[in-house]
Amino acid sequence: MIPVLKHTLAGLSLATLALCLPLETARAQSANADTLVPDLPPLVAQAFAASSVAVREEDWRFRLTLTSADGVLEGVYDGSRPEGERWVLVSPAEDELEGIQEQMWAGLIADEGEEDEDGSGLFFDVEENRVRPGSVQLIEEDATQAVFAFRPDMGEDEAEFAEFIRGSLTVSRDPALGISEYRLWAPESFKPHFAVRIHAFEMVQEYRWMDGVPAPVMTRLSQQIEGRAAFQNFDQSFELTFSDIEYLGESAR
Repeated sequence: MIPVLKHTLAGLSLATLALCLPLETARAQSANADTLVPDLPPLVAQAFAASSVAVREEDWRFRLTLTSADGVLEGVYDGSRPEGERWVLVSPAEDELEGIQEQMWAGLIADEGEEDEDGSGLFFDVEENRVRPGSVQLIEEDATQAVFAFRPDMGEDEAEFAEFIRGSLTVSRDPALGISEYRLWAPESFKPHFAVRIHAFEMVQEYRWMDGVPAPVMTRLSQQIEGRAAFQNFDQSFELTFSDIEYLGESAR
């Protein structure tokens, strides 16, 4: 996503977010899903191809709303503005930010303009949303969409989570509409480390087709992560919504 949300959110939610957030700015990205994730069902490969577009951080204008236990934060991002001035805090006042709000806003400001070769803006990022090759299976379908289960393809840094996390993809039967939902969750409580227990984990990304935009865009990301670490309970649950979205670039298809 726009530039920094992957880095910012990963810092908010312990190591578990590293396995799930595709939120980065792109300088260039391949839209060829087959080269990134082999062995996909045709409908999923079609949806990945329809959902992946190469973009720049300058290509976006939108409103971000963060809702958490600390309250509601609203900010506006405008990629047409000079670097360093693209994020504007709408509410609350900066000296009233606390908790997740403060961490989020500090990360957004600090990372603005950071170059990253992999990412997709508000578009679905095939490479960051790691789907284990050969693990995708149809579990539900109707006349308009299909739901597929999969296992996340985790790297060495997240290997301790691999056996506990499940995933699902909801895709449209219309070749142009692509992904509508990407979900990761833990079916039950688990201990990724002897000193940490995760009581609940779920992350959902929702995508919607909009006029004037070359692929479905993320309109909502919600996360629930609750647990106990070092004898203290923690809850880093929040919801991000993206509205007033304008795509300022051109399709890279």
